[in-house]
Amino acid sequence: MKKVVVAIDGSEASRGVVDYAINYANREPDADMLFLHVIALSEHKPVFYGEGTVVVPPTDDEVKAEFGEFIRKEMDVLGKTIPKMSISVRSGKVYDQIVKFAVENDAFMIMIGHRGLGAMERFFLGSVAAKVVANAPCSVYVHRPRPEAEAK
Repeated sequence: MKKVVVAIDGSEASRGVVDYAINYANREPDADMLFLHVIALSEHKPVFYGEGTVVVPPTDDEVKAEFGEFIRKEMDVLGKTIPKMSISVRSGKVYDQIVKFAVENDAFMIMIGHRGLGAMERFFLGSVAAKVVANAPCSVYVHRPRPEAEAK
């Protein structure tokens, strides 16, 4: 069985990766699609108590439900299903968790989106996709949205 890690974050690039994953799963019936979302700090929610504030991440169940709906909508749009799939949630450095997850699952391939950071953002933040490619234990498919898709 081919295990394919599909890194998703809800962005437009992620939507393209999900569409590609759905089509791939329909071409490769033995593919087990392992969707993975790594909770980023930007997803943490402030919780107020007394005079203080604590920032907490969303629960795994909340994230799984959100991305399950995200994937289901894309399957509905394409009129296809994914025979074998799961959704996992991790916290930590995004690229590191994607690579660890791929190693732990003996992945055949990783699918990830490329958001096209500007030169300044890439200098300060780095590219998650580039770091995954550099450290992956398997092949990596990097989805780049077409320019006309970005304009929508």
